[in-house]
Amino acid sequence: MEFLLNSQAQNAADIGKLTADVQGLKEVQAQTSRDVMTLASAVSELTNTVARVEAQAESDRVEMREAIENLILANEVTRKLSEDVARLAVATNQRVTDIDRRVTDLEPE
Repeated sequence: MEFLLNSQAQNAADIGKLTADVQGLKEVQAQTSRDVMTLASAVSELTNTVARVEAQAESDRVEMREAIENLILANEVTRKLSEDVARLAVATNQRVTDIDRRVTDLEPE
């Protein structure tokens, strides 16, 4: 009979310990659930941030491409202008030389 009482007392103690362990597991599981929710929120926020950065990067890329194309165009216009100025200088020099020659031909010697 004493064995049964001791056994039942041990079983009651074991059940008490298991109940405490289960309660501890419930608390840990609840904390894990909160941590997962926090992590999910952080991942969602990070995903949104990456999407915004990607959109801004695309916008910057388009803007830079337009700026580069404008620089190329400006360079071509500048080159054309330089060529026109050089041709004008040569033509002016030829006219001045021609006028100088005529003046020299008209001057009495």
